[in-house]
Amino acid sequence: MDIDTKTIWSPLRKQLPVKEFDRTLGMLSQYYHFITVQQSIDILSGKIPPIDNALLITFDDGYRNNIDYALPICEKYNIKPVLFVATNHVNSGLPFWFDRLDYALQQNAGEVISLSYNNEVYTFDATSRNALTISYKKFRDICKDKFSDDIELNNLFDYLCETLEKRSASALKDICHEDDWSAIVTWDVLKRLTSDNRIDVASHTQDHLRLDCLIKSKILSQIKQSKICIEKELAVKCDYFCYPNGNYNKLSKQLVKEVGYQAAFSTDVGLCQSKDDLMTLKRFNFPAHKTIPELLFLFNTK
Repeated sequence: MDIDTKTIWSPLRKQLPVKEFDRTLGMLSQYYHFITVQQSIDILSGKIPPIDNALLITFDDGYRNNIDYALPICEKYNIKPVLFVATNHVNSGLPFWFDRLDYALQQNAGEVISLSYNNEVYTFDATSRNALTISYKKFRDICKDKFSDDIELNNLFDYLCETLEKRSASALKDICHEDDWSAIVTWDVLKRLTSDNRIDVASHTQDHLRLDCLIKSKILSQIKQSKICIEKELAVKCDYFCYPNGNYNKLSKQLVKEVGYQAAFSTDVGLCQSKDDLMTLKRFNFPAHKTIPELLFLFNTK
């Protein structure tokens, strides 16, 4: 969320302005009925009758700004969202690698940066913010295609971050608790909000790893231990799951179901229907910067 206020730093990735979030939800509220995650699954599984023009609002990862800035706007429109959290990040309060590396690169800006790891050279053009934005996105896209093992990929990220942090003597972990961009929500806050019935909390694994890039034992640990953790910390049932980065395969779908989740959300684009597989439910990215006709067209053609 772009919080529309002065902050310590600004991520390279595009952010959603608070005012735009409010504007879009306001338009959607005129035509759609916001439902909870439980209602959505009950409808899709045939337990309750369909609700016309029903929409569910979801947040991925567990950023604190979802609570501080987005939740008040959701409540303005009587929305109870579901927040998918990576439990080890909530436990530690440490930032995600994509924010950590983003920050580390910006602290070394002003030149072309070249770093070697396992006989590979990784180059970032940090001569300007625009150049770094393009370079960083290209790096992320290449890594996602190149690495089929997410443990190996995260080792690369750790090395790059540590090297850059040593160069600049600055690390996101040192400021993230005060940073509106990267701070992770705490269990205390989540417990208060779930107790007050203001949000639902569900699993996004322990470490935000791509499940189709892990061996079976790692997949099982990530999905099972995160479920156990949420249920222990919040004293609620954790029945829903969201695939990090939208990545899943036949094995991960099977294990998610076997562990006991009622449904799992992907990043496949489209509307959900009663015939859909509950283990690969589709979603839309938040439809910002659109007019009412564009919104109505979007949700009636997918």
